[in-house]
Amino acid sequence: MRKLITASCIAFLTAAAVPATAAQTPNQDKAAKANVEKKICKQLPSTGSRLPNKACLTAKEWKQVEEEASR
Repeated sequence: MRKLITASCIAFLTAAAVPATAAQTPNQDKAAKANVEKKICKQLPSTGSRLPNKACLTAKEWKQVEEEASR
């Protein structure tokens, strides 16, 4: 009984240790990294605090924020 439990635990841990992205080729990895948009960090204006407030968004998200602020 103990061997059965140990064997099933080892099989589960071995299967869980291999990430799904490991099966991808290097070309697929480069394409996936290219699709991720780069974050742009900006310091936000703040009053009454010495600590700076910073926000990191993509260029598309910054454009949405600017459009909402201009309304």
